Amino acid sequence: MEGQAAPGAGGGEEALSSGRMNPKRSGRAAEEESRNKPKLNIQIKTLADDVRDRITSFRKSAVKKEKPLIQHPIDSQPSISEIPLAQALVDERCMNLSEKEVMDLFEKMMEDMNLNEERKAPLRDKDLTTKREMVVQYISATAKSGGLKNSKHECTLSSQEYIHELRSGISEEKLLNCLESLRVSLTSNPVSWVNNFGHEGLGLLLDVLEKLLDKKQQESIDKKNQHKLIQCLKAFMNNKYGLQRILGDERSLLLLSRAIDPKQPHMMTETVKILSAICIVGEENILDKLLGAITTAAERHNRERFSQIVEGLENHEFLQLQVACMQLINALVTSPEELDFRIHLRNEFLRCGLKKILPGLKDKDNEELDIQLRVFDENKEEDLIELSHRLNDIRAEMDDVNEVFHLLYNMLKDTSSENYFLSILQHFLLIRSDYYVRPQYYKIIEECVSQIVLHCSGMDPDFKCRGRMDVDFTHLIDACVDKAKVEESEKKAAEFSRKFDEEFTARQEAQAELQKREEKIKELETEIKQLRTQGPGLTEAAPLPPTLPSENAPPSPAPQLPGGAIPPPPPLPPLPGEAIPPAPPLLPGGAAPPPPPPPLPGGAIPPPPPPPLPGAAMPPPPPPLPGGVMPPPPPPLPGGVMPPPPPPLPGGMMPPPPPPLPGGMMPPPPPPLPGGAVPPPPPPLPGGAVPPPPPPFGGPPMPPGLGGVPFAPFPVIPALPHGMKEKKKYKLEVAMKRINWSKIEPQEIAENSFWVKAEEDKYENPELFAKLALTFGTQMKAKKAVEESEEKKTVQSKKRIKELRILDGKTAQNLSIFLGSFRLPYEEIKNIILEVDEEKLSESLIQNLVKNLPEQKELNALAELKDEYNDLAEPEQFGVVMSSVKMLRSRLNGILFRLMFEEHVNNIKPDIMAVTLACEELKKSESFSKLLELVLFLGNYMNSGSRNAQSLGFNISFLCKIRDTKSSDQKTTLLHFLAEICEENYRDILKFPDELQHVESASKVSAQTLKSNLDSMNQQIQRLENDIKNFPKTQDEHDKFVEKMNSFAESAREQYEKLSNMHNNMTKLYENLGEYFTFDPKAVSIEEFFGDLSNFRTLFLEALKENNKRREMEEKTKRAKLAKEKAEQEKLERQKKKQQLIDMNKEGDETGVMDSLLEALQSGAAFRDRRKRTPRGQDNRRVTLERSRSRHNGTIAAV
Repeated sequence: MEGQAAPGAGGGEEALSSGRMNPKRSGRAAEEESRNKPKLNIQIKTLADDVRDRITSFRKSAVKKEKPLIQHPIDSQPSISEIPLAQALVDERCMNLSEKEVMDLFEKMMEDMNLNEERKAPLRDKDLTTKREMVVQYISATAKSGGLKNSKHECTLSSQEYIHELRSGISEEKLLNCLESLRVSLTSNPVSWVNNFGHEGLGLLLDVLEKLLDKKQQESIDKKNQHKLIQCLKAFMNNKYGLQRILGDERSLLLLSRAIDPKQPHMMTETVKILSAICIVGEENILDKLLGAITTAAERHNRERFSQIVEGLENHEFLQLQVACMQLINALVTSPEELDFRIHLRNEFLRCGLKKILPGLKDKDNEELDIQLRVFDENKEEDLIELSHRLNDIRAEMDDVNEVFHLLYNMLKDTSSENYFLSILQHFLLIRSDYYVRPQYYKIIEECVSQIVLHCSGMDPDFKCRGRMDVDFTHLIDACVDKAKVEESEKKAAEFSRKFDEEFTARQEAQAELQKREEKIKELETEIKQLRTQGPGLTEAAPLPPTLPSENAPPSPAPQLPGGAIPPPPPLPPLPGEAIPPAPPLLPGGAAPPPPPPPLPGGAIPPPPPPPLPGAAMPPPPPPLPGGVMPPPPPPLPGGVMPPPPPPLPGGMMPPPPPPLPGGMMPPPPPPLPGGAVPPPPPPLPGGAVPPPPPPFGGPPMPPGLGGVPFAPFPVIPALPHGMKEKKKYKLEVAMKRINWSKIEPQEIAENSFWVKAEEDKYENPELFAKLALTFGTQMKAKKAVEESEEKKTVQSKKRIKELRILDGKTAQNLSIFLGSFRLPYEEIKNIILEVDEEKLSESLIQNLVKNLPEQKELNALAELKDEYNDLAEPEQFGVVMSSVKMLRSRLNGILFRLMFEEHVNNIKPDIMAVTLACEELKKSESFSKLLELVLFLGNYMNSGSRNAQSLGFNISFLCKIRDTKSSDQKTTLLHFLAEICEENYRDILKFPDELQHVESASKVSAQTLKSNLDSMNQQIQRLENDIKNFPKTQDEHDKFVEKMNSFAESAREQYEKLSNMHNNMTKLYENLGEYFTFDPKAVSIEEFFGDLSNFRTLFLEALKENNKRREMEEKTKRAKLAKEKAEQEKLERQKKKQQLIDMNKEGDETGVMDSLLEALQSGAAFRDRRKRTPRGQDNRRVTLERSRSRHNGTIAAV
């Protein structure tokens, strides 16, 4: 077996060999030995020591190279007589031990060797022979160190003797030997020995270390002693008692921090490892103590506190030092629980130079170093993810600008950061106030701030660098001002151009079709007049009645429908005009009593008059009425053509059929013709006051619905128009809040109305009923609205008056200002106007000239002063020059109209297009139709049992009032409920805001203003045409007014006609929309109707957002609760994992502590166990915000 002597034994060994080789010096050596006996320690390493070292070491064998090896006495060359006899006896006695005694001694041996259970397990698996040999070696070593101190070769110092040596102040060379011997003793002796030494010895070791570190001129021997002291402290800490003593001494951490010296790489490696192990012990406030010690040590030399650690990483010759430094960095950075503190420490290391060193370290091929670098990167990435989660929470909850500003201001108030914050805000004020430019500025600024605060590498910028920041703007260049503006404009222009082309083409086709129909109508009217002029001759012939209907039958769909479709205007003129000639002859022929009655009820075909009447009695009353009443004899013709007014009823009735017709009560037919329009109205009013539909219904099926009372044969009141079914009645289990909508009456609904085809029953759902009952099962409280108004006042300033020869002072002053603004020669202004020079003409020039031009009388007076031109003031000189222009004011008005015409067109056309598109979108939108059906269903259900129950439809304006119906707990509204139902079950309805894109723009259009603008344009065009027509001929070659303005007038007229056609079509579409949704387009303006829809669209989108926000808040509250519970659980788990590394509270003397900690650091297990944090953005954010709020009037302490 090989033995190993302690370094401290070197001197003794040299003395022995010297004594053997030189007898003359033996006496002196003996004397020296006797004098220094208490201080000298010669320890020969036994088999037990060798086995102990081999068993306990989990490091590489290179650690042992510092210990010089000597031959064990058994294998050595010296004679057997040099081995004490007592030792041989002990060995012989040990070989005769029983198995039980061997096992007991074996356990005691392992306990004294500071082995933990993990190390003991493989030794217990050894066979009995091996255990016996190990016990023999152990007993031999114990005998040597304990009772055989008489031999000078095998004596060992006790703990008290080491304390005496350290206290006596021995020389540096002897101190080195003593420290090496002490290191071996601390490593090999049991914990009890360490306890005995530690009471006084630890303080002495720290005193010696502090003394050596304070020396300004350190020699080589001093550095060696420092290294040995660090090794002694490491050996002393390799058990729980020693570690507790080190942590309990305030000086120990400071001295160890001062021992971080890159100039001594071996010592620094040991020191950094010790500090890393201390950092992960898990003792309370240990991180603060350690950082405080490192900071204090750095301040002594006026340097950054982590600079020495980073400098150790730059020493590429000592790989183990680099590994140890990365272990300490990871231990420091991963220890804090707060995210801010972890990021702060990491960034501080990176600023000290770690950022530059990391790439080089990653290129090295070393497994231990790779583990530490991987731990660093993984923890940095986890912290960055957690930081981004916190930012998302801040964005979600801190969404009020004022709240964020005040919070930020309170954080920075009265701190050194306040001035920088103010400077940032002041720079913001310099950003150009441009619609396109400003958002791009803020976008770039936001990107810069995010790259600085949330840097992709997770590190702070270099604050020492005062140059321009290296921020990557590549991905923002494409979105910068000019390109953003061009792209947005091009996109809008392309979309508008496409839609305009489609709409304009459709309008042109519609206009062409309309003109064709109008021409056809005129032709048919001419033909009718011709037929009527031939009426007296034709009435004598028998076949006349059949011929008339037969001739009129084919055109009846086309000519009679358009004629009948124009309610009031057409009928009135025919009454007086056509009732005079044909009335007497046609009255008797047409008033024959027998024919009319049969057609009304049964629609008999044989007699001539019936054919038209059956047409009027057909189910679709409105169209047939005008067309059906015309065929009968002349008397009914004039009166029958008029559906709306009362006269037609009496005029169209026959004497015998009073019962079926409402107007039958009237006297014979002749009187009504001449004055039928006056007397008959009162009686028919009750049944005939309703527009066209009622009269036809008043025939067979609908009299009760119209007049109701007088007609007993048809008393069924519930009959609904157009085949509509009665709405379902709902029986409510709980009293519901009522929806106060405007109920649409059946007679108001047209055949093509939306409400005719609405099918809201499909939304019937027990789950929906339950939600309604739960949410709106109480009385509704009225909501109060407050309106505010503001008044504006204008102040006019008076200007002093200046007197002149012709012009008054105000006119002259205005002309002077005008001439001073444009600074053009008077003749040039005159020529510009005469030539209508488009390049030099400007709107402002003509506007100011029209505004400030003197009256014609004054210009005529100035013209007479032409000879005194030079004596006149400048305004009057200008007047003299302009007085020579004929029709000056008309000319200027025409030019101004030309300059502003394009602007007028651009103001009118978009409004027409917006309303037109909005009408079409509204009618085509399926999702909006479904929404109306769902609202109708909800309303009818909630209104069950009230006057508004079983509504066929409701007024569209009610949509904006949906939010007035609040839930029973006042926490939500019917609008929010509707939005939630659509999100959960009817997601197709959510498309309607996208389908109604032009509703908002249409809501800003005033139909009255639009018509006024069109009329004004027409008047101006007409005035210009008249001016051109009446313009006097001139010989002035510069005068090109007529030439240029004539072509403009033609173009303007064409443009106006197009706009007028588009406006007429828009009006017609809106009227159709009124019929579709059953509202009066004359009573409800375009602005009001689309304003209600636009407001509802906005409110619905806001309700969706508020619902999402509410759900997010509920989820966050839930997550916060879970996060808190999880945080507490994680804290307990981390504490358990720390205790797995070392349990400082456990009773007993745990050994191998430093070995376990260093192994956990080296393998990375310490960081895996400590860092399993899940991002707790909600919890962390609240902690940070609460901390910020608490600093309302104070400064913020640095992390």
